[in-house]
Amino acid sequence: MKTIVAMLTALGLMLPGAALAQSTSSILPVLTGAYAPAKGGCDAAAAAFIYVEAKGIGANKTAGKVLSVKQDGGSYVLDVLWIETGSDEADGDRDTVRIEVKDDRTFYFSNTASEKTLMRWCS
Repeated sequence: MKTIVAMLTALGLMLPGAALAQSTSSILPVLTGAYAPAKGGCDAAAAAFIYVEAKGIGANKTAGKVLSVKQDGGSYVLDVLWIETGSDEADGDRDTVRIEVKDDRTFYFSNTASEKTLMRWCS
């Protein structure tokens, strides 16, 4: 009986930490972290990573400042300012990003320069 109580207590203490580590983004209903194309996966040498943060997104070495979000059913249209590492915000490029949420760990990503790609959570 003591073993069962100890195990349940340990599990109860671990769950809040696990939930905090896997927080949902405030801009999209997906987990924060790195995503890579489902085809090729997280270990592919030239994976095009998308980083979903609390209030923004990024892509490889480019930060994406989300200027606005519009919801269209299960899809989200983001007005994004892409800023390369080491550049100023004035040098950024505006882009329209469409994210179609599949579930909290996967989404379809497309923008003006890419076709729709299924992205899956890596971290």
